Formats: sequence, structure tokens, C-alpha cells
Amino acid sequence: MAIKINQKITAYSVAKPDEPAPVAAAPVVDEDAGAEVVHLHERVERPEMLEGTTYKIRSPLFEHALYVTINDIVLNIGTEHEMRRPFEVFINSK
Repeated sequence: MAIKINQKITAYSVAKPDEPAPVAAAPVVDEDAGAEVVHLHERVERPEMLEGTTYKIRSPLFEHALYVTINDIVLNIGTEHEMRRPFEVFINSK
């Protein structure tokens, strides 16, 4: 996990192999910081064709890569309110 440094570095030290590493404090998570959930007010049937993307994920925990496919539905096609929303997700291995 990357940490963004917003202030100037004023001091540093080299850790010795026999010293235990300092434990960083867990970041404070704001309960209201998540994205707002928007529910559709109408039932949407699966279209014949969806736009999507497949991601190949390699992990040292698995021998084979995982393939994650996220297919999006395009709502309000051709209007100023056109938007893509995830419609289905597939996870495959090998």
C-alpha cells in the first residue's frame, strides 16, 4: 500500500536488523466517506450486447492467474445523461 507524504521529511534513521519494526497506527476511516449508492427505479433486462473489460490478476498465492471481467450497461444512450454502470462480474481461473 502506498502512502502519500504531504509534509517535508525532517529526519530519518536506518533500522537495525535486531530492532523490531515500529508499528504504524491504523488510519481513521470515516463511516460516511463511501460512495453514495444509487438504486435504479426500473427493472432492466439484460441486453444482447454489453461493453466490458477483462483484467488479468496474478497473485503469489495462486499458481494460475485470475481473470476478472466487468460488463457495463450503458444507460440513456445518446443523451446528455448517458452513463455506464456495472451490470455483471465474472471471476475465472485457469
